[in-house]
Amino acid sequence: MVAAAALAVLVAVTGCAGGGGSGGGPPPPATTGPPVRLIIFGDSVTHGSAGDFTWRYRLAKHLTLSAPGRVDFVGDRDDLWDNVADVGGSQAYADPYFDRDHHARWGDALRVEVPTIEGVLRKNPADVVLVALGANDLAYWTSSPATLALMRQLVDNARRANPNVTFVIGHVLTRWDPYTNSPALAAASEFNQLLDAQAPGWSTPTSKVVIARSDQDWNPRQDTWDGSHPDPDGEMLIARGFANALAGLGIGGQFGEVYSGLAWPGTGQTPTATPAGGTRYTLTWPATPGAADYLIERRVLSPQGESSYSRLPSSVRALTWTTDDLPLGAVVAYRVVPVKFWMVGQPGPPVTFTVTFD
Repeated sequence: MVAAAALAVLVAVTGCAGGGGSGGGPPPPATTGPPVRLIIFGDSVTHGSAGDFTWRYRLAKHLTLSAPGRVDFVGDRDDLWDNVADVGGSQAYADPYFDRDHHARWGDALRVEVPTIEGVLRKNPADVVLVALGANDLAYWTSSPATLALMRQLVDNARRANPNVTFVIGHVLTRWDPYTNSPALAAASEFNQLLDAQAPGWSTPTSKVVIARSDQDWNPRQDTWDGSHPDPDGEMLIARGFANALAGLGIGGQFGEVYSGLAWPGTGQTPTATPAGGTRYTLTWPATPGAADYLIERRVLSPQGESSYSRLPSSVRALTWTTDDLPLGAVVAYRVVPVKFWMVGQPGPPVTFTVTFD
């Protein structure tokens, strides 16, 4: 059996490996033998959107360090969701250099995957199934007990394709409602308690079920870019939960310490400035992946000689913006800062010009 053999080899190699995302000692040496095949089932939190690293990236990088050459992510997708165009198929990762295969889809739910998981696993054979589903079921369709029943059906149906598969099931994450500025998806807490109490009992002699505490230290107001989808800090927390669960199975090492305050690397592009009549100018700039809004910053180099940029009070939901009348002969610089909901990126290079009359 490939699953049992691969897992046994990996336990021997990495079961005592230290370190992970942020620390721990040298990585173990790569070894021969078939890699353990991991497939991730998830919704938008796992799929990720344009400009993201994704928690899949954080986990893959961790396993590259702590189990080099011993893990292969599989799946029928490798994309992100384009949150601006509202379509799938984006490859605009913050860093695309990792094993991107997955089976996650924006808006996905247990009720969708339960009848299809057997076919997915027959087409994409895996030794370990990572599950990050249930939030949309709880939010829109089913109670906590009914959602747990769907999770059990998912496990049972997956075993039809592979009775030896291992499951790592993540906790459902709470959300924050940005419009009422209040906590959301309170049902996640009850569901997670039920999951912890019952899911380990779904294990069989050849198919273990373990829980990933992907919600440890989770704060949806601080760890997301819109109340639901993880920012770089949130990605690390989710990855840590799954990585530590995998380490308990002998796959890779413990993730290590997670520090907050990671910046979103989305960076503004250099604008162009075109006379727009009188002493007004129209700025245009290329899009930054994932950004729907942009902040405009200005610096007057002459005659004031300002040493820093000042930010205009309102953001722009467009790739163009026209100034008011500017002082004739002034030398000004403008730059743009991308914004993804409430997550603010990095300012791009400025355009600098001398104001003339058009």
